Amino acid sequence: MTSSGTGRPGTSRDRGLFDGIAALHRDLAHGEDELHLESSLIRLLNDLLARHAAAPGAASPALRPRALRQVREMLHSQLNSNIKLDDLAAVAGCSKRHLIRSFQQAYGVPPHHYRTLLRLARAKSMLAAGRSVAETAAELGYCDQSQLNRHFRREFGMSAGGYARTVR
Repeated sequence: MTSSGTGRPGTSRDRGLFDGIAALHRDLAHGEDELHLESSLIRLLNDLLARHAAAPGAASPALRPRALRQVREMLHSQLNSNIKLDDLAAVAGCSKRHLIRSFQQAYGVPPHHYRTLLRLARAKSMLAAGRSVAETAAELGYCDQSQLNRHFRREFGMSAGGYARTVR
C-alpha cells in the first residue's frame, strides 16, 4: 500500500489514520500519561476498525448478479489486458476481498482463475487453428510462452506445444 502516489511501501492511503499513529508516537516520545496514551490508542484502533475492517463473523451479502456479470464481462472483453483487481472491484462497487468471495460463490473460481480459464480456452482454439505457441501467448497477454505453458500444464497436464501437436 502506498500513500497518495508516493510509492513508498508500507505507508497508508488513510491520512487520518496516519496522522493518528504519528500523534500517538509523538505522545509516547513526550512521555504522556497512561490514560492519555490508552485513550489515544483506543480511539486510533476504533478508527482503524471502523474504516478498514468488518465485524468478526459478519458476512457481507453476496454481490448483486448484475455487478458480477459486469465483472465477468470485463474479464471476457479484456482477455489480453493486464486487468487489476482494483479495476474489477471498482466495476463491482465493492472491496477486493468481497469481490473475490462473491465471484467464487457465483462462478466456482476466483476472478483471476476464471480469467486464466478463459485465456486457456482461447489458447486451445488458437493452437488448434495452427497458431504458434509464442504467437498465442503474446496475443493473450502472457509475458512469454513459458508462462502460457505453466498454466497449460497446470490445467491440462501437458504443454501448449504438446496440445498443438495432438490436435493438428
